[in-house]
Amino acid sequence: MRTAFRNGAARAAWVMAACLPLTAGAAPSIADFAADTDFVSPAISPDGNLVALVTRVENTRVLVVLDAVKRERRGLMAAISDTFEISWCTFKTNDRLLCGLRGTQFEAGQPYPVSRLVAIDTSGKAKPKVLVQNSDKGVSQYQDRIADWQINDPRHVLIELTDEYSVFPTVQALDIYTGLASVVQRARSPILGWTTDRAGVVRFGAGFDNNKATYITRDSAEDNWRTLAKWDLGEGDFEAIGFGPTPGTLLVNSSHNGREAIFEMDLNEKSSRQLLFSDTEVDVGGPIYWPADRRIVGFNYDNEMPRRMVFDAEAKGIFDAIDAVLPNSVNYVIDSSSNGRKLLIASTRDSRPNDYHVLDLDEKKMTRVASANPALANAQLASMKPVKIKAPDGTLLPGYLTLPVGSNGKKVPMIVYPHGGPHVRDHWGFDEMVQFFASRGYAVLQVNYRGSTGYGYEWFDAGLQNWGTVMVDDITAATRWAIAEGIADPAHTSIVGWSYGGYAALMSAVREPDLYRCSVSIAGVSDLKALANDDSRFYGGRKTMNRILGTDSDELKAGSPLRNAEKIKVPVLLVHGDDDIQVLVEHTKRMAHALSGAKKKHELVIIKDGNHSLSRFEWRQTLLTKLEAFLAANN
Repeated sequence: MRTAFRNGAARAAWVMAACLPLTAGAAPSIADFAADTDFVSPAISPDGNLVALVTRVENTRVLVVLDAVKRERRGLMAAISDTFEISWCTFKTNDRLLCGLRGTQFEAGQPYPVSRLVAIDTSGKAKPKVLVQNSDKGVSQYQDRIADWQINDPRHVLIELTDEYSVFPTVQALDIYTGLASVVQRARSPILGWTTDRAGVVRFGAGFDNNKATYITRDSAEDNWRTLAKWDLGEGDFEAIGFGPTPGTLLVNSSHNGREAIFEMDLNEKSSRQLLFSDTEVDVGGPIYWPADRRIVGFNYDNEMPRRMVFDAEAKGIFDAIDAVLPNSVNYVIDSSSNGRKLLIASTRDSRPNDYHVLDLDEKKMTRVASANPALANAQLASMKPVKIKAPDGTLLPGYLTLPVGSNGKKVPMIVYPHGGPHVRDHWGFDEMVQFFASRGYAVLQVNYRGSTGYGYEWFDAGLQNWGTVMVDDITAATRWAIAEGIADPAHTSIVGWSYGGYAALMSAVREPDLYRCSVSIAGVSDLKALANDDSRFYGGRKTMNRILGTDSDELKAGSPLRNAEKIKVPVLLVHGDDDIQVLVEHTKRMAHALSGAKKKHELVIIKDGNHSLSRFEWRQTLLTKLEAFLAANN
């Protein structure tokens, strides 16, 4: 294979650049890092001639289409409207692009997530059409949940919709031109989500009520539903992934030697399972879907570095060829033409934002079409390396260390950056926040503390009801390790976190008042009891939070930074968007009030209309500006 970079005309026509790339060695600006929020993953048309993506054009986020035949780009619609912004786009036909928009609505003063589904004429000649909002099913909170793309039907997709009185969705066949819909599968309590087989037939449902999780299945569209499995909530035996290559089988993840592994399960006999793939060290992660026909071809997993296991011979051969052309990168096939001969590739490294390429299998040619952040594409960024950190009890904590470019790794000012969730994990790869810190001269330490996902059930369970103890203790152990190893300058080590990470930054300042120079909480939790109450407004939220946090009032109080503000000695920066759905802004406002009452040095920044991830350029620019100044003054 050869790349298309030798063809200057093709490159000029295809490469999107919101601003000129930096020369190697130049320090990226705050605006350069904030631009990382502008890009939304692209899609390729069924004929392979169009690529759609969201990018910034003249200070506005716009959905554009790149036309390989006409060698032009066309603006299709603004990517932001009021609280709504495009979160994904996929071609249904060459002339019809479907995009999901996520936004916020308020009820009784509380923010709730909502979504819309928009159909867009790729020629740009017709106005975008909201497909569901104005119909009799417009009360559905989420309107962009595609259950099946019906690849052999050019007019319809299957979509899950609820009404205002129920959380249990119906599946409807939606006409992407008219917005008319007809019921394919009626709602059934307690089913919260439906899965289709490889022929596009609704064959599996999963959900839960207050006590039980329930899985149901059927053999065909004409057959009756039967219960496949039922168990106490939180004690599941398996989780469905999708239908396998063998008729009548479901791919599921379930326990194998204490870790999540992939099994093929006979739907007619639940006890009949064949182990498909497992790893001795980590959980197997999400499936790899082949975009041409949406079949599952393998699975991702992640020990120190991202890995893949591909069991489909055709897909494996293509992945091997891609890796040969794009070495030293993690490469994903994210979309394709309908015949599977043109593939849209995402390629990433730790020190470079995603690059996107179109691979033409017939022409044996790969063409670069876009960078997720042109401002950083050629910048000299820092490398991330895996580390193993020994906790006081001897447990090895996996993590990542990023040193500033040119650093010798000795007594470097450090940012400890615990991940959010908390029940997710950090991965090796490009992280714009990590790179921002490193570009300002800080080493960055991340740790997958106990309670993180990916390392087996015992590791995960150790974090349950231990938010402010076990998990924070592991973060402390990681910090002390970096100091003991001579990497971190103990006089210039601070902690910054987002969401749970923001909570951990505050709780670390409570429990280790002399370890850090300052603490930064971005959209962080401050009161565990309040968090449990907040989440009770969602279906199943109270029961989930009781399992995660526990119900002991004294322990919840002891584990809440809000209730322990007087123990904090270091300066604190609090940043929060006031339209945050996941962690309500009141957590930060009340924390600021508590710090004021305790006469503790702090700064409060409330970002108007900002969401939990501060996903717009202007919100992220405000965050980074405040963060840079605060760390410079206090670390």
